[in-house]
Amino acid sequence: MIPAPIPTDEEQRLQALARCAILDTAAEPLYDELTALAARLCAAPAAAITLVDRHRQWFKSRINVPVSETPRAISACAHTLLGDGPLVCEDAFQDARFHGNPLVAADRNRFYAGVPLRLASGERLGALCVLDHRPRRLEPEQLEMLELLGRHVSRLLDARITAAQQGEALKDSDRMVELHAGMADESRGLLVAAEQARLALVELLESQRRLEQELRESEQHFRTLADQGSALIWTSGLDMGCDYFNQPWLNFTGRTLAQELGSGWTEGIHPEDIERCLLTYKAAFVAQRSFSIEYRLRAADGRHRWIRDDGSPRHDSQGRFIGFIGYCYDITEAKELEFRMRRFHAELEQRVAERTADLATANRELATFTYTVSHDLKAPLRGIDGYSRMLQLVHGDLLDDGARDLVARIRHGVGQMNQLIHDLLAYCHLEQRQVRCTRVDLVDLARRAIEARRADDPGLGPGPGVERVLQLEAPDTPVMACADADGLAMVLRNLIDNALKFSARSQPPCVRLRVSHGEDGCAMLSVHDNGIGFDMQYHDRIFEIFQRLERAEAYPGTGIGLAIVRKAMQRMGGRVWAQGEPGRGAVFHLEMPQ
Repeated sequence: MIPAPIPTDEEQRLQALARCAILDTAAEPLYDELTALAARLCAAPAAAITLVDRHRQWFKSRINVPVSETPRAISACAHTLLGDGPLVCEDAFQDARFHGNPLVAADRNRFYAGVPLRLASGERLGALCVLDHRPRRLEPEQLEMLELLGRHVSRLLDARITAAQQGEALKDSDRMVELHAGMADESRGLLVAAEQARLALVELLESQRRLEQELRESEQHFRTLADQGSALIWTSGLDMGCDYFNQPWLNFTGRTLAQELGSGWTEGIHPEDIERCLLTYKAAFVAQRSFSIEYRLRAADGRHRWIRDDGSPRHDSQGRFIGFIGYCYDITEAKELEFRMRRFHAELEQRVAERTADLATANRELATFTYTVSHDLKAPLRGIDGYSRMLQLVHGDLLDDGARDLVARIRHGVGQMNQLIHDLLAYCHLEQRQVRCTRVDLVDLARRAIEARRADDPGLGPGPGVERVLQLEAPDTPVMACADADGLAMVLRNLIDNALKFSARSQPPCVRLRVSHGEDGCAMLSVHDNGIGFDMQYHDRIFEIFQRLERAEAYPGTGIGLAIVRKAMQRMGGRVWAQGEPGRGAVFHLEMPQ
């Protein structure tokens, strides 16, 4: 906060203030009317006429200002009287002069606009100001009217000094009469003084008449501004009946002012909205608080249109509640868009529900079909497997080389078919399996997966003259993830087997498991290999069921393993993606929430 500096003409200014003889006087209607008009023209909840004394700021007139005076050091009007023009502070929190001022708070005195009160002789005695509890700005017309009203107050102060001077002159004349009652020439002087006093009084009355005329013109100017805007404006009194509607309102409804006054305006409210509308208005009136409501009002063409009605309580110069003022806006287009969006969302939700039901039915049918086909294939496949094995063992010596090769091909095909049925059943079971996500330590899970794979194939572990094929890179501390432990273990087995298969011909083959903390609160587990890699243009294809990039003769498999990986990660709320380059290996990344 920065207190206002003392003006250079401070003593001359204080002497002029003393000549006004106005400090600590009673309220006067003319000042209160000017304050109320300033508040109304500027649509401000508070306004005041202030006079800055040597150590204090005193309020000659005030609306919604709870005190009659404040210290000069925290006065905003003390800054205003330093200049000839208006002082506008749109947000006191952002102004170094007022930031930290005890009169400024989040819910009061955030906005200030004031004009100096300047005498004809040049001294500035105080200010006419308006205040608001929220940051805002004044329209140019409002600031112009505030300056006009400030000049009216200044003229009243000038008239007060003139009247005081004339009163002193009258007192001097009375003393002259007492001292020189017998002297005719002194009597004539008294008559002259009386005439001067009379003329001064006539001038004062004329000044007041002009002021009243200017006030009427200001009121007319306000009504003109209200009629030229797009807002539908209304006011009401203490009886809750409306006593004013601007021309845009009358143009909108196509009715006369006489038809709308009182409760006549409610005839245009849609029957479905009138009860809710009146209950809201009455509750706000009783509580003397602002309200906002949307309802349908009949327009001049007979159709009902949606409007938003924002109402605020009004108060007089003494802070007494005198009714409401409201501003209405046509929001029909916005409401129609809102209704269309609601219908669209409802239709979309219905479509999603129908598609979800269709998908569930299709999944059930697919699972039934897959399970049935898989089991129906196993019976004849077991026969083919048994007969071919018997033929190979019992009659192998009787077969020539061509026949033995055919039997070997049958045995190989049976093995492939068995593996395909096994993988197909695994994929089917994955769809039906319930996912149970818990907190899983990825470091421990990766370590156990490596140990299990080495147990199946001891040649993958370290030993004399043997490279360490399976490696783990992980921090010393646990890396926790939210996942289904069994499902994630299955995913990791598939990825390790896949990496070992496609890097088997590398010299030496190397498969690394890396565990780390990802971005945005995720945990990462990746499987790196130095195998044949793949072209990134086929990235999405490798995760599709039965899709292979290499011939089965070169790299055996069914094309289901990576489809199982993607499906399992989706069901756990994670995701999988890969990076690769032909001849330079591949990396499969698993991302899960922590």
